[in-house]
Amino acid sequence: MPNKQPLSTKTTGAPVDPNYGNTFTYTKPKDITNKFLDNVEINPRVSFNYDVNGDQSLILRGGSGFFTGRIPFAWLGYAFYNNGATYGAYDNKTPPAGVSPLQAPANGAVAYVQARGVDINNAACATQADLVDNNFKMPQVWRNSLAVDYTTQDQWKFTLEGIYTKVIHDLKFQQVNTTDNVTYYPYDTQHQQPIFINTKPNALYTNAYELSNTSLGYRYSLTAQVGKVFPFGLSANVAYTYGHSKDVTNGIRNSMESNWQLNQALNPNDPGLANSNFDIRSRIVSNVNFRHNWDVAGDYTANFTFFFSAQSGNPYTYGFYPNAIDGTGQQVSLAYIPKVGETANFFTDIAGGATAVQQAAAFDQFIDKDKYLSTRRGQFTQRNAAFTPWNNDLDFRFTQDFKFGNGKHKQMLTFTYDIVNLTNLLNKKWGQYYFSPNTFNSTSSIGLTPIKAGTPSFATAGTTYPKYTFQDPGVPYSVDLFTSRWQMQFGIRYSF
Repeated sequence: MPNKQPLSTKTTGAPVDPNYGNTFTYTKPKDITNKFLDNVEINPRVSFNYDVNGDQSLILRGGSGFFTGRIPFAWLGYAFYNNGATYGAYDNKTPPAGVSPLQAPANGAVAYVQARGVDINNAACATQADLVDNNFKMPQVWRNSLAVDYTTQDQWKFTLEGIYTKVIHDLKFQQVNTTDNVTYYPYDTQHQQPIFINTKPNALYTNAYELSNTSLGYRYSLTAQVGKVFPFGLSANVAYTYGHSKDVTNGIRNSMESNWQLNQALNPNDPGLANSNFDIRSRIVSNVNFRHNWDVAGDYTANFTFFFSAQSGNPYTYGFYPNAIDGTGQQVSLAYIPKVGETANFFTDIAGGATAVQQAAAFDQFIDKDKYLSTRRGQFTQRNAAFTPWNNDLDFRFTQDFKFGNGKHKQMLTFTYDIVNLTNLLNKKWGQYYFSPNTFNSTSSIGLTPIKAGTPSFATAGTTYPKYTFQDPGVPYSVDLFTSRWQMQFGIRYSF
């Protein structure tokens, strides 16, 4: 981007929030220089492979080094055109009377925006700004590995390997046009989930998102593996891996805004470490292959292979969506799970419907029957702390080689036959693949919907419980109908 557009005066002249630093910090918009390129990163690495006995029976290997990746350049592109002057973005959740954003006038949604008193031709009006921190660096980690391979005299091979990765620079997204004046609901006695006053420090920003770095985050894995090749054509191995991964944000969205909006955190502008979206704790993989030559010359060779994979479930988050808790600013919110006897405080009698006591009883029943939620009484839910059931899969492959021709380089015709998810072919209830949809960043609803009239004002939130309605949301995860079905395929390959 050799010709970055200049910063808007909305940024260079941005006022400072008088409450700055109350619950989060950031580079103030007025201090942004727009010079976020040319930050040099050095990535030294070292590795070793030591043959302890000199006969390859015992190998000690490992390494340590720094690795740098890159971010989706779309994020830099957003900062390029969402600079507050040359492109305008308008955000508002309250439509003006008589005008719907779903209508399609000749000039698109302009009528909707104009009905809010916005002059779309005036660049000095409020717009969104996407900012990049002055010292922003591409993601960088420090990765370390250590492994030992041991082979017995009868050719059993054992491997033990550990990998540890520490974040040096990872991603952090903030909505910096948030007035850091907060209160806390009465159930939040530890002051963990701030409720922000709904005002903006800079009236010329609709929103202002800032991309910066964090040094928080790590992941590790420990793998044990055993395998052997037998003289009669059979080979087999099995491995078990246990791992854990924590980060501040997963960065899988295409814009700064969506990365911030959907990153479940008690304080979205100061997110702490939580389980990663890719946190798979346990995995077992195994394959067994039998190789058979139908003739002495080895021109007609068959392979029968089974591959088995089993992994602990995918992580997901219990919370509010798509109607988050008012004052958190996000599309999703982590949820407080009431203590026994406290639940009725969150409900009110519905005219002609269920009483507060009845609704509380239904919500308590929903909590108590869930393995994760039942452990969070008197606490908030956590990002990616609940897991789907295990995903288990067995595949089969048969190959038959036909070699023909003379000389060292024979031609070969190979027929293949695969059964993908043989588990499901054996039993239609087996081989199910469970996942949590990513629409709201793997958020599963706790079934509560805020009642607008029952939402306390900022002035009264510290002493008043918010009110909700409850509807059992059902199973908190989904089944991939395609992956969960068995499939067969035939193939042919000609090699020469």
